[in-house]
Amino acid sequence: MLYLQAHSDRISVLRLTDSTIISASYDRTVKLWNRDTKNQVGLFVCGGPVLILEVNPQRPTELVCSDGERKLYFLSWRE
Repeated sequence: MLYLQAHSDRISVLRLTDSTIISASYDRTVKLWNRDTKNQVGLFVCGGPVLILEVNPQRPTELVCSDGERKLYFLSWRE
């Protein structure tokens, strides 16, 4: 079993796509992980604890999240 030190505070949301694991946390970060290698491939820092995160089902490289500061973030990335 492989354990990763992903966040410095508890994870609030976890989503999976075909190629990516997406984790969001009370530490204010959204992290992207390669599902095959388990390596971190992306990081975004929000203004507050990340409370909500949804992946676009039509385009899994796009997501929207909201933090404890009541801000929305629209994120996308290239695989």
